[in-house]
Amino acid sequence: DVTAQEYTDAMTLTGTKVEGFERLDKNLEKIVVGEILSIDRHPDADKLVICQVNVGDETLQIVTGAQNVKQGDLVPVAKHNSYLPGGVHITKGKLRGEMSNGMLCSLKELGLTLNDFPYAIEDGIFIIEEPDAYVGQDINTLIGTDDSVVEFEITNNRTDCYSIIGI
Repeated sequence: DVTAQEYTDAMTLTGTKVEGFERLDKNLEKIVVGEILSIDRHPDADKLVICQVNVGDETLQIVTGAQNVKQGDLVPVAKHNSYLPGGVHITKGKLRGEMSNGMLCSLKELGLTLNDFPYAIEDGIFIIEEPDAYVGQDINTLIGTDDSVVEFEITNNRTDCYSIIGI
């Protein structure tokens, strides 16, 4: 129940030198689980649809070209001012004259593969089927990236620290 920085500082003080740590969720900000409430055809584009998506604290209008979504689906939603892996910044804007307040995400856009979620489809929006998923949930808690990786420097004279139990 401490931050990664507090943990690494405490471990260093015990004599177990920490080389560094990395937050797994550093590239995924403001992405939540949303439920598609309705889907309507875009009035000025044949291949786009307008979705009303419940993200917990509000309902967002999102324009998408995805063909695999339907009413009631749980999907990852990158809200206005969110970030995806690779530094991709998502903001609201107009698509063919209709306001879009975010983006529905695929596995690839979240930095995931079919190895992570074999039931998903590779080319399309990630339809969430996890039993513990709920509307408004931070996507990092759902996909398991709400943690840190800590790298220790273990010297040859500290063989007792060659395992997690030893550390």
